[in-house]
Amino acid sequence: MKQGSANVRRKIINAATDLFYEKGFEKASLRDIALRVGITPAAIYYHFRNKEEILYTVIEAASNELFFTLNHCFGGNGNPIEKLRNAIYQHIISIKTNRKGAKIIIEDKRFLSGELNRLVKEKERAVYNLYKNHLRELQEDMKINEFDLTAATFSILGMINWLYHWFKPEKRLSIERVANDIMNIVFYGLLRKEVEEFVHDRDNIDKIKETGGYEL
Repeated sequence: MKQGSANVRRKIINAATDLFYEKGFEKASLRDIALRVGITPAAIYYHFRNKEEILYTVIEAASNELFFTLNHCFGGNGNPIEKLRNAIYQHIISIKTNRKGAKIIIEDKRFLSGELNRLVKEKERAVYNLYKNHLRELQEDMKINEFDLTAATFSILGMINWLYHWFKPEKRLSIERVANDIMNIVFYGLLRKEVEEFVHDRDNIDKIKETGGYEL
């Protein structure tokens, strides 16, 4: 591909990313993209077959960036627990550093069909497998409790992905604070130690059933 053609293609992708983020895939037209780039709508077809292929290209770039980041976190030598902590932290931070890509993946991937839809699902599965395989290794090394790995993996991914819907960078919570709080929930749970001991005590469990509550 010639340098000039590559530059135009990159400008199309950048403009589409901005417009899909601002308007959503359905409302952003090829005409909108062309106007922002400064070319005719017909010129877009020299680089892409249709708007769906542009969407896939945007999602592919964001997905690949996330996969490479997580793969780096889980790879190499080091404490496997710290690897998991770092992966979760970097995954959460990516929602701030690549908010546009995160929004487009979460909200607009449903518009992809056929082969493009299959390819996006493969990328999602690759990220899922990074987490699940690492959790399996930790479980086999008896570093974490016995639980269903599918449920555990989707729980972690669910907490991270849902951040896009509620996290507002302009509000009081920083993304770093949110990342640390979520990691603490994943690793240590919600209950304080004294409450956990209370709940696991057989007599107190019976009391909870009888009264519908408990006091410390």
